[in-house]
Amino acid sequence: MSAYREQAHLDAPLEDVWELVGSPRRHPEWWPRIVEVRGARFEQGDEYAQVIKGPVGKSESSFLIERRDDLREVRMSCQLTGMYADWLLTSAQGGTFVELELGMLPRRVGDRLFDRALGKPYFRRWAGDSIDGLRHALGGN
Repeated sequence: MSAYREQAHLDAPLEDVWELVGSPRRHPEWWPRIVEVRGARFEQGDEYAQVIKGPVGKSESSFLIERRDDLREVRMSCQLTGMYADWLLTSAQGGTFVELELGMLPRRVGDRLFDRALGKPYFRRWAGDSIDGLRHALGGN
């Protein structure tokens, strides 16, 4: 199992950051690789469809919102591959402190091979791109 954590301070109020992170419907606006999200509800225990643009084209997966604590945390996981994202948010120094963990609990043989070979660098790069995308969507540089 690979996992990577990244922390950042964003110069934006917690409520503004939560609007983007806590609502999967808004993920295509800022989260790299996510091009579409479909779902009726986005509460803890709900599943939704997410379309991702990958190296070999677009793919669709079902995601589960495992944990959701308004203005504080959201954890979602791919029901196909076992990839997950866990966002923790805290109001700090006039902005928002973000802790992001991306990783994989592989479910299939191919996912285990990917995770062993490329997991750490893949999640490290994706975490940096995710924080950068969020910062840009909030009007930062």
